[in-house]
Amino acid sequence: MELVVQLLLVLASLSSFFQMSHWRLLPGLIAGLVLSLISYLLYPWMIEQSRDQLDLWLGDVVMMQNLAVIQVVEAIIFIGIDLAMLKGYFGKPVGKYKRYASFFPGIMLFVVLLYAQMMTFYSFTNMEFDALGLYFSVGVGVIIFLFPLGIKWIIPENHLRMELRYILCFGQILGAVIITVFCQVLPYRPTDTEIEFNPLMGVFGLAILMFLTGWGWSIFKNRIKFKWKY
Repeated sequence: MELVVQLLLVLASLSSFFQMSHWRLLPGLIAGLVLSLISYLLYPWMIEQSRDQLDLWLGDVVMMQNLAVIQVVEAIIFIGIDLAMLKGYFGKPVGKYKRYASFFPGIMLFVVLLYAQMMTFYSFTNMEFDALGLYFSVGVGVIIFLFPLGIKWIIPENHLRMELRYILCFGQILGAVIITVFCQVLPYRPTDTEIEFNPLMGVFGLAILMFLTGWGWSIFKNRIKFKWKY
């Protein structure tokens, strides 16, 4: 289960980095400073958490299902943002709220930050916590600022980065579905071997509903524009 969660967090972080690769230097610098400050302020709480607590969270069915839902919603939001950015890239008008939405870094990035900080403190137990918290926060700021720049340098085409992010988003959705399925198996209830499909169908239903809503709104808006044009 933890391996699936780790893979999901990697996809979420890459998706956020691809999002930040469209930003200019100042927003990327601000994001790095803010996340660095957050990680430094969280380390006193982090050192009080044990490995058993992390395993308890990973074994919490409700928490993992909520994480899967957040992951699906975030992936769909990112797909919508990329579609809007593609329209702007090809010269089509884009609403102001869609342009501002391009600065959305993603909710899962904070989950990635918390998990990475916990694993860092578990791995480097010989170092002083104050120094480790400082080093980690500085590292977070540097990675948040430089990694998106590296992606932009390797893949300079904006539309190609957007298309690659589609693959990451669908990977996030698939990972969320896998987590939802695993959550029905992990407890191993000896008296109840029935698998509940309600959470799984909820994830699929939410993904289909969001897709149909966006598709329907796009068709409706284009018809109104065509009608008023002629």
